[in-house]
Amino acid sequence: MGALINVDYSDELTRLRVHEIVKYFQRLGIPLKLSKISNEIIADSFYVHYRTPILKEKPNNEEALWYLFIKSYLSTDVYQEVSKISKYNYQVSKSASIKLLRAYNSLISRIERGAVEGVEDKRQDLRELSENQQLRQEINSLLRFYMGNIKNIEKLRKSITKALGNEVGKEAAELLFDIDIDPYRARLAKILESLVEMLSAIQPEVEQGEISERRGVLSGVTRLRTYADLQRATNLSKALYIQSRELFGYKLATKSLSIYDMSLDTRDRVYLLVDKSGSMFYTLYDGVAMDMTQKITWATALAIALMKKSKRVVLRFFDQMVYPPITNIKDIIKSLLRVLPLGGTDITAAVHTAVRDAKQMGLHNYKLIIITDGEDDMVQPEVLKMAKASFREVKAVLIGGYNETIESYLPTIKINTVNPESLKLALKNI
Repeated sequence: MGALINVDYSDELTRLRVHEIVKYFQRLGIPLKLSKISNEIIADSFYVHYRTPILKEKPNNEEALWYLFIKSYLSTDVYQEVSKISKYNYQVSKSASIKLLRAYNSLISRIERGAVEGVEDKRQDLRELSENQQLRQEINSLLRFYMGNIKNIEKLRKSITKALGNEVGKEAAELLFDIDIDPYRARLAKILESLVEMLSAIQPEVEQGEISERRGVLSGVTRLRTYADLQRATNLSKALYIQSRELFGYKLATKSLSIYDMSLDTRDRVYLLVDKSGSMFYTLYDGVAMDMTQKITWATALAIALMKKSKRVVLRFFDQMVYPPITNIKDIIKSLLRVLPLGGTDITAAVHTAVRDAKQMGLHNYKLIIITDGEDDMVQPEVLKMAKASFREVKAVLIGGYNETIESYLPTIKINTVNPESLKLALKNI
């Protein structure tokens, strides 16, 4: 039996989630002592995160060790932080379950090796186990090691949600929690914090671009915005007025009537190439002071700002390789959190891919923007000429560096400090 009274261990969904967690362990090749970790324990490890847990009052001796383990976990600051992002979130609850089971699995192994004094068998009385100080210290140590330091993930999720929306904030929190190495998690969290601060500072500059009115030219169908728009009501709206005054009145009150749209969205279409090579994860130094914002953070902020400001955006990250195209902000954040900073930059290959995309996807009316620090001595002028012939306009943004070939063949925006002011300048000049 498990330690929670608000879990139905025989429920089909509960069994399915247990099966998924076991399969995940097997896929990762992590040895789990299934002979000593029951399905009920696995279910507990999930539901203690997914919902508010209610512990039994008196576990039997067979359950005592797991009961003490889970009770100790519930009293930690780590659990309080995890529960903020795991409640009713399947992905985070599953990841937290894996970490918790690895900690418990390690505890059983240490007990079997005789590394924990006073515990000879995991089937001991709860009171006796609770009084064992070395056991309690061992539990707390394993929990800290396997669960990691996730302080402020919920705070970061809220700030990302405010800047980029709930879906992006949720995705970022899940990806950060999945990371097992604390220093790497902290580094990525710092990148995200800087990114959100930068985007918040330039919010007015990334509002929707101008939409010009072209009276008398039909460009589509949209919803009623003001009552003056009734003169452009569609045939469907007119039919509603004739057939059902009540429904027409409801749709009028809720502004859900359809009208003919006479406006034209004049915002740019942009194709972005963003350098994510190892050098982009360094900061800038101008000989006086170190700017602690990494170049990749500034470049990502520019990419997101352009995605919010423009009509359509296609983005590809590149280093020695060129990565799959991205068309939404959530995937930009996902890529930022999953990319490994690799050495080497192949700008020629990236531009060549952009030229191929322009031909295959019909992107000739797009602007091509190359965002890089320019650390590539092998840029081929011919491919830059091809890009100028394939796109409506081509520009480069050089962050804290220089590249003679790029600056000779393309209009170049040079960035010497990575801050909101330089971001605004780049947006204005792009």
